Amino acid sequence: MKFLVLDTNVYLHFKHFEQIDWKSLVGDDVTICVPQRVMVEIDKHKDQSRGKIQKRSKVIAARFGEVFLDGATPQVPLRDIPNPPATAFNDPQYHQEISDDWIILSALHSTVSNADIIIVAYDNGILLKAKQHGLGFYKMPESLLLAEELTDDEKEIKRLNQQLAKYENRKSQPVICFDENKDHITFTNPKFGDIEKELEQYEQQLKAAHPYTTAGGDSFEDLNAMASVILQFNYSSPEQRQQYNEELDKYYEKKLHNKRMELVKSRLDQRFQELNIFLCNKGTAAMGNTNVFLYFPEKVKVYDESAQEEIELDEVKEPVLKNRFNELTMTNLNELLYGKKNQTITMWKIGGYLRKSDLQFQLSELNHNMVRNLTYSDKVYVDVGQCGNFTIDWTVIDSSLPEPVVGQLHVIVKDQD
Repeated sequence: MKFLVLDTNVYLHFKHFEQIDWKSLVGDDVTICVPQRVMVEIDKHKDQSRGKIQKRSKVIAARFGEVFLDGATPQVPLRDIPNPPATAFNDPQYHQEISDDWIILSALHSTVSNADIIIVAYDNGILLKAKQHGLGFYKMPESLLLAEELTDDEKEIKRLNQQLAKYENRKSQPVICFDENKDHITFTNPKFGDIEKELEQYEQQLKAAHPYTTAGGDSFEDLNAMASVILQFNYSSPEQRQQYNEELDKYYEKKLHNKRMELVKSRLDQRFQELNIFLCNKGTAAMGNTNVFLYFPEKVKVYDESAQEEIELDEVKEPVLKNRFNELTMTNLNELLYGKKNQTITMWKIGGYLRKSDLQFQLSELNHNMVRNLTYSDKVYVDVGQCGNFTIDWTVIDSSLPEPVVGQLHVIVKDQD
């Protein structure tokens, strides 16, 4: 026969003591000895604890009352053992405020032989003390721990969490993104050659294709009659050649000016990059009335298409060397028939940025898994030659959600290799 002294926690956190097969655990018939200190602690939990500990304490306390007060027959033999004498705490190794010491001393001062006592607990501290005092000890296996039993409060919290999960799983989820559902976009800051060198090379090619005319011979004596007539008919005078060269100078100047405008336009077109920004609904419910706000850093200039202007290029008419024939004919029949049509180009204005760079969009009822381009009609551009890397903060206020949704987009500008 073994006499088991159970730690208070065994009664509270493990399978009911009468439902445990103690004989198979300790290898002998058993009697459970219940120290008065354990009963006091269980009564305290019954009155002061809450939730499942209080509920379990009430069950154990009631069972002790049935056995020790009412004489009920337990499924496992029980006997109570009194508290140790007060003098037991004179030994400095024991302390009255430590429950483990009360249990150990109760066992040591009981009428049961110490050799037959086994301290049963889950905590190592009391088991180590039992071993130090020559008592038997047994650690409760985890397999006998009680399954988590929810209190009424915990059940209510679980129910509310389930309802919240349903809500979370059935709501809109607005996200602002770039193409391909990305939160970042990368642009290349292009490198350009020296525009003056390009113009110098262009001028050389232009003058090679349209050289100045030089003075020719004025004598027709050595020519036969027919050749003389033809040559005289196409002859340009010194005055006509001088006028032609003067017109060439103006032609060069206008062509160079137009070329400069075209080079500037090409550079600006490569620097100004469009931001395609989308609103995505990744949730499982449609969005309500929605306001989207995009906040750009102060250093970043934001442009729209109003920052482009039409620039009229210089009218360029290739000069013609006059002679007796073309002075008598219409030199530009197309211009007379169809009128003069000057060429124009569309040029970005560096200073034409929006004075208020924060952008706002309004829309409604974007179904789940749908995407809408916010900048489809109101196109937005940035000058990658000026802005560098920057972050766009965004806020979405969706009437179907209780709180605004916020996030960031990142624009990365890397230098051209």
